[in-house]
Amino acid sequence: MARIVLINPAPFIENDIEIKARQTSWPPLGLLYNGQILRQEGHEVKILDQDVSGYSSDEVMKWIKQKKPEILGLSPLTVSLESALQIAKMAKEWNEALIIVFGNILATLCYKQLLESYEFIDYCLRGETESTFPQFINTVTQAGDLQAILGLSYRKEGLIISNPAPPLNRNLDAIPIPDREALIDFDYKMGSHKFTILATSRGCPFKCKFCGVHLVSNSRGIWRPRSIKNVLSELQFLQSRGYEEFSFVDDCFTVNPKRTVQLCQKMRQEKIEMIWSCEGRIDQGTQEIFRTMYEANCHSLLLGIESANQRILDYYNKQITPEMSKKVISNVKKAGIENVAGLFVVGSPDETLSEIIHTLKFGLELDLTFIQYQLLHVLLGSEIWNEAVEKGLINEDKDWNRYLIAADIYPTAVKREIIENLINKAFIEFLARPKFLLKEVFRTAKSPYRLQNLFSLTEKKSKQEGR
Repeated sequence: MARIVLINPAPFIENDIEIKARQTSWPPLGLLYNGQILRQEGHEVKILDQDVSGYSSDEVMKWIKQKKPEILGLSPLTVSLESALQIAKMAKEWNEALIIVFGNILATLCYKQLLESYEFIDYCLRGETESTFPQFINTVTQAGDLQAILGLSYRKEGLIISNPAPPLNRNLDAIPIPDREALIDFDYKMGSHKFTILATSRGCPFKCKFCGVHLVSNSRGIWRPRSIKNVLSELQFLQSRGYEEFSFVDDCFTVNPKRTVQLCQKMRQEKIEMIWSCEGRIDQGTQEIFRTMYEANCHSLLLGIESANQRILDYYNKQITPEMSKKVISNVKKAGIENVAGLFVVGSPDETLSEIIHTLKFGLELDLTFIQYQLLHVLLGSEIWNEAVEKGLINEDKDWNRYLIAADIYPTAVKREIIENLINKAFIEFLARPKFLLKEVFRTAKSPYRLQNLFSLTEKKSKQEGR
C-alpha cells in the first residue's frame, strides 16, 4: 500500500513576506473525502492544511520529509497556486521519484498549461476524483495502464495526453464519511466550539453568470442530493466525536424546500444538538422553512443579495429582486434565526457609480447581523470569464493563473480604487450605526451562543496580552 500526503495550499498574498494562517475553522472537505476513500483501501494518508497551519514552504517540506510519501497530491485554487507550485518544486528536488499530482479546478480547466509549464508536476486529475483517485494510485504504484484512468492528464513522449472525462457521480451516498481527526492533525474551531463543515448536496440548478460551482464536475444546472438518512449518519458521527458546531456548505442548502424541512425535522427527532449555519437563496425562504431550520438549531444564514439594482441582478442572471431580499430577511428574523449575513457583489462591467452606491446603501438599510461587500471576481471558466475572453480582455494562455477583478480589466467599469474606498466607508458605517449597535448588544445579552463566543475571544485576548 502507498504512503500518500495531500496538501491544501495556502493563498499566496502578493507582497507578503511569509505565509500566515488565514483561518482556523474550515477544513478542506474535498481532500477529506478523497483521503478517507484511500484510507479504506489500505493506504497511509495524511492531509496538511497549510491554510490553517500557516506553515512556510520550508516547514511544509519538513512535514513532508517526516511522512516520507510516495505520492504527493495538491489541490490549489488560483489564489493558492503559487504556494502549491513552490511546494511541488521543492518536493521534487528533494525526491525525484516522488509522484506529484494536482487536482481541483485548475487541474481540471488548465491541465495543459500546468503540465507544459512545470516539469515537476507529473499528473493532473480532472473533475471530481472520489472514484478516479484510488484507481490512479493503484495504477501508478503498479505500473498499470494510465489510459484506463478517466480524467487523467499527463505527459508522454513530449505530448500532453488527456483521457476522457469521468461520468458525473450521482450517488453521493457512496462516498464515505471522513474521519477528520485521523486525516488532519488540527483542531478546527469556530470561536470556542469544535467545528467542521459538511455538504448534503452538490451542484445548483441555477445559472448565475459569475458562479463556477459546476466547473470541476462539469454539471451546470444539475443538483445532486445525498439521502437524508446518509446526512443524518454523518451528523450523528460528528456529534459522537464531540463537535459542537458545523456549517452546511452546499452551494444552496435551501434549493429544495421540502427536503430542507424533512432534514431539519429528522435532525430534531434524532436529537442533533450541534448548532449550524448554511447559505440560502433569496427566493427560497418562507417563514415556515426558516422556523423549521431554527428549531433544528440553525443559528446563522448567509444570503446572496448581490445588488440593489434590478439591471445588475438581471445581468448576473440571479432571478431575484431587491424586494425579495427585504422579505426574506424579515422572514428569517421572525423565525428566530439570530445571525443573518448579506453578501453583495459590486463592480460589474458597466455598473455605474450611482448603482454601486445604491447597493452599498441598500445593505445598510437591511436588518443584517453582518455584511460582506466584494468586488466582482472574473472566475476562471465562468460565463463572465468567457465573455471577457470573447471581448479580448482576457488572454486564456496568459491569464489562466491570475486572480482577475472585473474593475481591473473592463474599461467601462468604475475604477477599483474608487469602489474599494466606497466599500470601506460603507462597512465602517454599517458597524457604527446606533440602531445596529443597540440591537447587537441586546442580541448578545440574550444569546448564550454569542456570549460564549464573546467570552472566548476576551479570554484569548487576555492571554495574548499576558493578563
